[in-house]
Amino acid sequence: MITVLAISLLTGVLGSNCLAGPYYLPLISNNPPPVTPVTIDQFIGSWAVSAATGAIYYLFIESNNTFVWYDNLGGPAHFSGTWSFAGDTLIGPFTNEGVGDGDLICTIANGVMNIDFVEHWYTPDKHVPYTAIKF
Repeated sequence: MITVLAISLLTGVLGSNCLAGPYYLPLISNNPPPVTPVTIDQFIGSWAVSAATGAIYYLFIESNNTFVWYDNLGGPAHFSGTWSFAGDTLIGPFTNEGVGDGDLICTIANGVMNIDFVEHWYTPDKHVPYTAIKF
């Protein structure tokens, strides 16, 4: 029955009084909406970073290819690093003193930065997701 109905819907053989037929199918555009490319300028600035736990941190990404992560706004830096940009992703290796090395892998969608906080001091590496908004 499903096969017959599907064929009927596609061919329009159910009759002219039915809302079935190829002339009632929605039009699908072959031209998707333009995608705005992500640029490094979208990453540069001050970010309020939130964790799933509700904790808030602060990330400052500078135009001189450095970044600084703070646990408290106005407090001492927790760690800092350098960043590079490829495609639409910012990658920033860092050293968390006394703990180990890690990476920030950042992407932006709809004005929100998604951060994959990779902690290399675990085996296997631990990935902690964060989101951030500019302030």
